[in-house]
Amino acid sequence: MSAKKYSFIKSILPENALNFSRRTRYVCESMIERIYPQKIILPMKQHYGVDAIPTVEPGDEVQIGQCVGAPAPGTFSVPVHSGISGKVTEIKTITLPNGVTTKAIVIESDRKRTYHPSLRPRQDLNVDASTAMGIIKSAGIVGMGGEGIPTIAKINRAKKLKVKELLVNCLQSEPYATCDLHRICDTPDYIVMGAVVVAGILGINKIRFLISSDRKLELGYLQNSIDGIKGDHPDLTFEVLHFKERFPQGHFRLIARALYSVELNENDTLEESVGAVLFNCSTLNAVWEAVADNMPFCSRIVSVSGDTTDGHNVLVPIGTPIRDVLSKMSPVFSSCRIVWGNALTGLSCTDLDTPIIKTTSAITVIKMLESPKTPCIHCGMCYDACPMDITPSICYKLIDSGLDTKAMLENAYKCIACGACSYVCPAGLDLTGTIASFAAKIKKPSKTNKELSNNSRTRFTMDKIDIGDASLLEAFAENEDGFTEDMIDEDTIVLPFEGGKYV
Repeated sequence: MSAKKYSFIKSILPENALNFSRRTRYVCESMIERIYPQKIILPMKQHYGVDAIPTVEPGDEVQIGQCVGAPAPGTFSVPVHSGISGKVTEIKTITLPNGVTTKAIVIESDRKRTYHPSLRPRQDLNVDASTAMGIIKSAGIVGMGGEGIPTIAKINRAKKLKVKELLVNCLQSEPYATCDLHRICDTPDYIVMGAVVVAGILGINKIRFLISSDRKLELGYLQNSIDGIKGDHPDLTFEVLHFKERFPQGHFRLIARALYSVELNENDTLEESVGAVLFNCSTLNAVWEAVADNMPFCSRIVSVSGDTTDGHNVLVPIGTPIRDVLSKMSPVFSSCRIVWGNALTGLSCTDLDTPIIKTTSAITVIKMLESPKTPCIHCGMCYDACPMDITPSICYKLIDSGLDTKAMLENAYKCIACGACSYVCPAGLDLTGTIASFAAKIKKPSKTNKELSNNSRTRFTMDKIDIGDASLLEAFAENEDGFTEDMIDEDTIVLPFEGGKYV
């Protein structure tokens, strides 16, 4: 275990402005509460890529773990599985708070909690790399840290680039969000074994766990798990690295700065620049659930918390409406604002039927306070808080004035949408929303109408794929070439904050 404490460095960063180590403690449940909703709403696009296609239709009976949405042939997508048993009542179009409009399958629960017959522990865990990749792909696993990149795509890219290190991201530093921390306490063996599986696929022998030094309880669970497992894998080296509790420490660019003293430019990735690949700890937990238990990614832990209540973690099926999640906490009043996601990086939500998706780590309820909005007072606090060395006040003014070229020269495109500048702004300006939207627009590739009309590889008119009653978790060999660039719908799968890199 390393005694050094890592963190991103900025010479005038306020010592306590973004230090949430003294945030309200969450309830560390000895047994996590499970929510069994009356219905779930399963969007066909919960990931970075193109929509899955429904495999069921209204009137069909489904079971837990059954595939209800599958990628169309040749598309950059992942399957979607049901987390409850019941009947499909409708397939409708919904719009999520992040602006994604997609088909969604509505399933009414039969309250029987019937599992698909294939969901049983795997008898032989000595699977080869190709089989493990096939399991991960068909389990529908995506990055649970927020970006939603298909895990199989990151594995394929890391394999192609021959990375040397696997980094396990346990750095959950945003206020009120504790789902990853609870996962570390609840199933640390699954996280470590998921890392072992991915390391085996990639052919690397170095696994490094990144965690805040203030998380004493989680550190203990994690270290005990590593100590109990490493003897069975003498070819692997395990290392636990301590980081300072500072937001947004878990972002890959800031990890590169803290761990390798490398400043990643717009088009740089960890894999290419430092020979390492980064996975969220909950994502690796899902990997081992798929490999060991044959369980696809159909449920996740969600932190339900806010500024007036202690945190509470619940395990919910993917697709659970927000209203069912909020039923497990104190009454929510009209004076509260509901955030779909984390307090600083989440999105305001008014529709309580909005579902939990694969990347939803929290539902945050906070007081709806109208911040006094004034013109910028040029205090410089936003610059002090920005971990990317941007001057948000200047970028905001330039973007608001339509001076996009000058905003680019001020590095507005580097924005990682962490929310730090808006958090500290005494003028109440929506700095993050304006700059992050500009950055997202800049990173989206432009195309001519002719190019768009020619890009027909991933355009489908089908309403349903017939695959029968299957979970898609039956073992099969995965083509090691995986996703290739000629399979990409270029309109939709340019990675956020990775300089438009394909995965």
